Amino acid sequence: MKKLYILFILAGAFLSACSDFLEKAPITSPESGGYLASEEHLTSYVNFLYTGLPTLETFGMGVFGEEKNSDNILAQNYERRLNGELQESNGGAKEWEKGYKGLRDANYCLHNYAVPEMDETDKILSLKGEVYFFRAYWHFYLLTRFGSIPIMDDLWDEHATAQGLQVPATDRGELAKFILKDLDTAKGLLYPRSKYKGLRVSQEAAIILAMRVALYEGSWEKYHAGTDFAAATNASAEFFQTVLTLGDELFAMGLKLNTKESDPFKAKDGGEAFAHLFNQYDLSDISEAVFWKKYSISGGLTHGLSALLAQGTVDNSGPAGLSQSLVDNYLYDTGLPVDPTEDKFKDFNRTFEGRDPRLIQTVMHSDCRFKADSDSKPMKVEIRTDENKDEVVPPYLLAGDNQRSITGYHIRLGLDPQFNKDKKGGETALPIIRYAEALLAYAEAAAELGNGTCDASILKKTLQPLRERAGVTYVEPAAVDPKFPAFSDQYALTPILQEIRRERRAELALQGFRLDDLMRWRAGKLIQNQRGKGAYLGKEGVLYRAFSTDQADELDKITLTADKWMDPLAEWLPAGYQFKPERDYLLPIPLNEINLNEQLHQNPGWRDNK
Repeated sequence: MKKLYILFILAGAFLSACSDFLEKAPITSPESGGYLASEEHLTSYVNFLYTGLPTLETFGMGVFGEEKNSDNILAQNYERRLNGELQESNGGAKEWEKGYKGLRDANYCLHNYAVPEMDETDKILSLKGEVYFFRAYWHFYLLTRFGSIPIMDDLWDEHATAQGLQVPATDRGELAKFILKDLDTAKGLLYPRSKYKGLRVSQEAAIILAMRVALYEGSWEKYHAGTDFAAATNASAEFFQTVLTLGDELFAMGLKLNTKESDPFKAKDGGEAFAHLFNQYDLSDISEAVFWKKYSISGGLTHGLSALLAQGTVDNSGPAGLSQSLVDNYLYDTGLPVDPTEDKFKDFNRTFEGRDPRLIQTVMHSDCRFKADSDSKPMKVEIRTDENKDEVVPPYLLAGDNQRSITGYHIRLGLDPQFNKDKKGGETALPIIRYAEALLAYAEAAAELGNGTCDASILKKTLQPLRERAGVTYVEPAAVDPKFPAFSDQYALTPILQEIRRERRAELALQGFRLDDLMRWRAGKLIQNQRGKGAYLGKEGVLYRAFSTDQADELDKITLTADKWMDPLAEWLPAGYQFKPERDYLLPIPLNEINLNEQLHQNPGWRDNK
């Protein structure tokens, strides 16, 4: 085991670019006297911890492709959890292993930390704060997937004896408080964002992650109260108040949204300022990017997202497409909601007219290029004629393999404007934690507290700047939008909460938040017996007529609803997703873990097999 961790440290050394590291005497064990006892070696190990964070290309599409586990992406290779197909034998095994590996790695560092107190410089203490951040991160990862779990606050019995593995689960509410305590410790040790320009975790990153944790647990305890998924004590109000307390601290730290006026890349409007968070290479000068990952060909670290998006791929494991419900979520730029049932939305192009600029930055539409090659034609949806046939480029509805869009909506967000066929890898940065998330969390927590907590002054500093940055006129929520989807039969949303949830989906689309949001809101109604749809493909519509007549036979094989909207999952999910609300809000604890640890109990609705 110790030799394995030495390999991890060596890997971390390459990340830190310490050219003289390999020239020094090798460290073979913690007992060598130099192990995790110097700034150099601690830096190397902590750098290794960063390798477990989200990427732009994991199993094909990274955080983008992972959104197929929600209602934002419809995929032919659909999410099995949403259809109630997971089994106790392996349903949560991958996630359990990943989370506890992350915890072991963090705790190994804290357990073997050997820097004498007299030598603890600010940099060393900040590195120690990063380790606490990662321990909190992985505990939260497990909380969102399994609920109550055993806390790993130190290395467990390294010899893996039966007695050493008997660790009871901590109730989810107390687990959340433990995570918040670790993040508070991290905050007290970390440098501010300005030190590393967002390339390492910082005080601000710890605060925003803490807001994420408190918001998650507060809303979970509120909406799952009285069910088998409830915490032992409903402390939702306490958690919501924690979000506000943390937010007040954060607001004094000088972070700003990236706007047209502040954008270092000279955005022509607010929508482009938003897009530059996802399609540029260096986010150092954008404080909204509190924590981000850098890719660089010259630095030897690239990703494949640019190539995938450039060929129209939405999910690299099979044909997929962004959902119509995601498109319908975006407001008009006047701040008013759309009525998705209007006939005008049968016109593919009119779908994007006068809408929230984030829609046109997120979803491919006419006049957008898939890549920067001079010979690459932009998407153009028009009725095809002999005169324009060489310019008309509809969505890849008939393309083979993973390029085929099953909804008509390709991803534009994150598309590298400089990507061409000769480029040897993607270099667009990945924002991992953004200031925008904190504004949304603050507004939601205030609204959830009720009693007038989320008044006009709260919305003015949270919801309003997000909409105005995007180029949407801010309209104070005053009435319920009857076309906005109902999340549950158990509760109704106020106009304010409705708009906060709408804004959250628009601002955080394709960034890995949506499934967690649906789970904490107890929003099984949006999943169960639902399968989503794509764009309108009636024969009189512009999308259908953008294809040539000799492609009609293939077009006619596409499954449509009775009113001619694409129905891409009808064959695979004829009755819609068979989500099981009595169990599928959490993953099953792996049976081998339950067999090893007699104090563990299976999550609700799953069999213990004991």
